[in-house]
Amino acid sequence: MNKIEIGLLFKVYRINVKLFADINIHDQLASWKNDIRTKEDQVLSEAHKILHSDLFSEKRVLENLQQYNKVYEVLEEELLDPNRIFSLFEIKEIAVRYRLKFLDTPLYKNEIPYKAIIKLKELNTRYYKELRYFKILAPNEAFYKEGNRAEALLFIKTNYDNYYMLESWGERLNWTRQWKHWPMRNFETLALTLVFLTLCITLSLPAAFITLDAQAGYWSGYRAAAFFHMLIFNFGVTAYVTFAFAKNFSSTVWNRYRDFE
Repeated sequence: MNKIEIGLLFKVYRINVKLFADINIHDQLASWKNDIRTKEDQVLSEAHKILHSDLFSEKRVLENLQQYNKVYEVLEEELLDPNRIFSLFEIKEIAVRYRLKFLDTPLYKNEIPYKAIIKLKELNTRYYKELRYFKILAPNEAFYKEGNRAEALLFIKTNYDNYYMLESWGERLNWTRQWKHWPMRNFETLALTLVFLTLCITLSLPAAFITLDAQAGYWSGYRAAAFFHMLIFNFGVTAYVTFAFAKNFSSTVWNRYRDFE
């Protein structure tokens, strides 16, 4: 076996290990952040910071006193590790992908670890803050019942309306989670799932199950008609089940405590 074959085998092995590995939410956030951020995004971010800083120039302090007072309740990004700072868009993408929720800490039903509280006190002391605006990114179940041990991330708001990840805890999510919840990410993914499933069912049916016409072959207009009729039926059943069991798309409930209740 030559070096090229060994290299290919090693690459395939790495892909398989990554594909079936349990999900680390922080790693997924960091990976997504690196994938989508471009030089243009960095320029826009710097421009936003300049405009935001201008609010606190001497001439405009009184005009923007409310925002000025909030400085003591948020972290300043210039003092923090940039690898732990994420925009709301980046957090939303991961929340939708794995059907997580990004909610205020009082809604979290489990106990926040003591190590996170210690880190928070250290930040308050080091930067002379009275930090507020805490959020937790965790599976939906963690906000409705106690005892959920899935991974959760604690965030603190920054002065540029981003979020600093302070601490994470809990067990990693199962690798199947992103596939299990893929259909309910948004309407487009649900529609694609139904079309694909309907197509598979239609192609698996013998011609005798579709029509009484003995002359009809496998590929015929009958099969196309069966596909569209079955697709309409599947959409109807899915809509009924969705409303009956109070399900909603991840893209609409990722930052809402209540779904249909």
